[in-house]
Amino acid sequence: MTVKADILLHSPSRRLGARFFALTLCAWACASAARAGSPGTSAATFLQLGFGARPIGFGGAFVPVANDASALYYNPAGLAYPGISDAKSSAGSYELLASQALLTQDVSMTQLGVVNRPFGLSLTHLSLGGIEQRSAETLEPEATVGASGLALGASYARKIGGVGVGVTAKYIRESIANFSASAYALDLGLLHRFESRPVSLGLDVANVGTQLRYVDQGYPLPMVVRFGAAYGLSRDFPHALVLQFDAPRDAGLNARLGFEYRGFGPIALRAGYRTYSSEQRTAALGKTLGSTASGIADFYGMSLGAGLRTPFGNLDYAMVPYGELGTAHRMSYSFNFGGRKEAAVKSHAP
Repeated sequence: MTVKADILLHSPSRRLGARFFALTLCAWACASAARAGSPGTSAATFLQLGFGARPIGFGGAFVPVANDASALYYNPAGLAYPGISDAKSSAGSYELLASQALLTQDVSMTQLGVVNRPFGLSLTHLSLGGIEQRSAETLEPEATVGASGLALGASYARKIGGVGVGVTAKYIRESIANFSASAYALDLGLLHRFESRPVSLGLDVANVGTQLRYVDQGYPLPMVVRFGAAYGLSRDFPHALVLQFDAPRDAGLNARLGFEYRGFGPIALRAGYRTYSSEQRTAALGKTLGSTASGIADFYGMSLGAGLRTPFGNLDYAMVPYGELGTAHRMSYSFNFGGRKEAAVKSHAP
């Protein structure tokens, strides 16, 4: 019995799992301390809107998956592992992702990501027009102005002791009317994929950086700590079940549950759900104003998506209801090119 226990405790899988758990606790403790020491309202909230249509389709629960170019946003440690690979997708060592989001209230967002593992580059640009400017309580606005947000990122990852470790350095700029502010930030990620079972664990601490300063007032970035577990994405079980917890800087803990079904050949179906506080749900559904929103708006917190894999690239779509604000739509196109794509050779590797 003693020999058997010693073998179990000192097996490679146990050692890697313990090492990942220790790193996770350390990162979570540091991030929690940073969150506790910086109360207030965050700026650059466009950084919270996700990246690409595929992860949005299953609720943004992508930190423990991180197997395509969207890892640049959700967990840069995913760049330390081979990307998703199958016979129905395009081949090549470079991955390109282009995404366009039509958000609520005439807000649009364009995103680009380029990956050549373990390196990657990302761009997010958000634009909003039609903001009415007033300096007094007047019937007509003095002017109509616009606002925009920009984030540029460079990512790198490698395996350390069998655990994927990744970092993204970001430049962030936000503008409204004639005012603008800039900041710098880091995203730090960990990812561990078990060799003996189709399970992965991921941790990401995002938007740790300087403040955005408008005139003489500084506003912190929307830092968030995200941890999750995923099951599947193997040859024997190509689907994905994901559970993720997010601890944003200026809101309470929330949970995300995501599912991806790949049982229809080149077609993938996705669904997800994110929890919100009762106050957030009431405000989004307009219940305090006597709203009787019905139909798709009632499904605030849910998301639906689908994908099509072809030799010429992958098309993905996601839909997210936002209550009284309307429904957001996101489309993505991704493909691989240049050289031979590194495949996930182990049947149990997500």
